[in-house]
Amino acid sequence: MKKSLKKTLIASAVIGVFAVAPVAAQAACTTTIGSVMALTGSLGALGQSIAKGADLAVDTVNKAGGVNGCTLKLALLDDQTNPAVGVTAAKQLVDINHVPAIVGALSSGVSMAILTSVTAPSHVVQISPASTSPSFTELAKQGTTKGYWFRTAPSDALQSVAMAKEAHDNGLKRVAVIYIKNPYGEGLAGEFSTYFKKMGGDITASVPYNPNQPSYRSEVNSALQGHPQAVFLIGYPGDGTTVAREWISSGGPQVFLLPDGLESQKFVDDVGAKYMKKVIGTAGGSVATPSLTTFKNDFKAKYGNFPTQAYMTNAYDAVMVIALAMEKAKSADATAIKDNIRAVTGTAGVPVYAGAKGFEKAKMLMKEGKPFHYVGAVGELTFDKYGDVSGPMAIWTVKGGKVEQTGMMSVKTIDAIIKKY
Repeated sequence: MKKSLKKTLIASAVIGVFAVAPVAAQAACTTTIGSVMALTGSLGALGQSIAKGADLAVDTVNKAGGVNGCTLKLALLDDQTNPAVGVTAAKQLVDINHVPAIVGALSSGVSMAILTSVTAPSHVVQISPASTSPSFTELAKQGTTKGYWFRTAPSDALQSVAMAKEAHDNGLKRVAVIYIKNPYGEGLAGEFSTYFKKMGGDITASVPYNPNQPSYRSEVNSALQGHPQAVFLIGYPGDGTTVAREWISSGGPQVFLLPDGLESQKFVDDVGAKYMKKVIGTAGGSVATPSLTTFKNDFKAKYGNFPTQAYMTNAYDAVMVIALAMEKAKSADATAIKDNIRAVTGTAGVPVYAGAKGFEKAKMLMKEGKPFHYVGAVGELTFDKYGDVSGPMAIWTVKGGKVEQTGMMSVKTIDAIIKKY
């Protein structure tokens, strides 16, 4: 079987799994929203679980009676962690499925390609649960997004601060940065370098790498030249595994700074936990609320486990926000969804939480004409005029061979660091 055909069949199979969620009572109509996520490719190890977060939200909405009396359906396509494939998938969803909103993508590079080529020109809402490049904020400021772009994950302008502080607090003075050459890697590497230097640290080397290379020996050798104490490796499990292995085999210090894109048990297993003597990780975090408890319980009930990784909650919230906005607007029109997203989030009015009961409560409050706001599985979501949200950063490590979250850095702490420097 040809590789391209195999991937197409994988995508089709996933749509079959996620397309229809069970409903309390069969609705007479169906409303379809789209999703483009990395189910294969470099981010596939993370994308499979993130997609489950979106699927769980569809299930939740339908258990609460659907949206505007219609069953909610998720048409999910695989972008293979490839911008060109992602654009093709998004065009299919917009031009053929006529979806008013797309959840995704995960990779900033894929999301940016979809945003600029498909969703913004077509006036279709796009909410990414995982694209964290600061470049999206700049695009919004320039008017490129036309107000149709949102993300439920904080910008790397925040993650970079958290990582710089963690590196500083762990006594690191000299760090080499190896980063994937795309908007995610470039943005995070640049912001981290700025704050780490302000804290008195030295970036001994900053080396980009292109995805899908058989070897990264040259990039690793360049990064080792300045005798760093640690490496900040920015990438995804596929290529990142190769880089990490070659770093170790070349004698690089087995001290790793790892971002959200590598918060993956598969990545740790493939590299070999015994070679990762010290891991300092950051990722978008979730505030402890009733919504987070409900999400975890519902996720375990549906899928049997709850992996430690970022952005499953963010995908869930992206779908919930779209569904609530449609219910508020009494419409599945893309512009109506865009115009009502901030009306169902923020901090004003009665808080409503995740889960079917929370969605039912939101419907009741809308019927009564009372203001409310959705408290997501990640916490309260307040979208600024650029579609960005603020949020805490989870701190994680590898302990006993397992990925484990060890703490949380609050928005207040991150804001204080930004103001200080």
